[in-house]
Amino acid sequence: MFHCPHCEKRGIPPLRKMILSPGLTAICQACNGTSGIRYPSWIKAMLPGTILMIVALFMDSEPVEWALNLTGFALMIILPTLLTPLHKEI
Repeated sequence: MFHCPHCEKRGIPPLRKMILSPGLTAICQACNGTSGIRYPSWIKAMLPGTILMIVALFMDSEPVEWALNLTGFALMIILPTLLTPLHKEI
């Protein structure tokens, strides 16, 4: 569970934080406060995975292409989950 910016308790489920983007919000299970993430931190976290997936488009070797795509996809899930801070939404 992740800390809610409203009540500072662990109320945001990991699966919900994984699928957050600037347009989606999460509701704290402890206080029902609404939290979200901001574009700059989300873009910074998504950039490494996106770059790997773009590089994969230009690979001639299918195993290398798959490895880059899978690694990029994993980074696009893990990095935003761990690196993007939650902010209070009104």
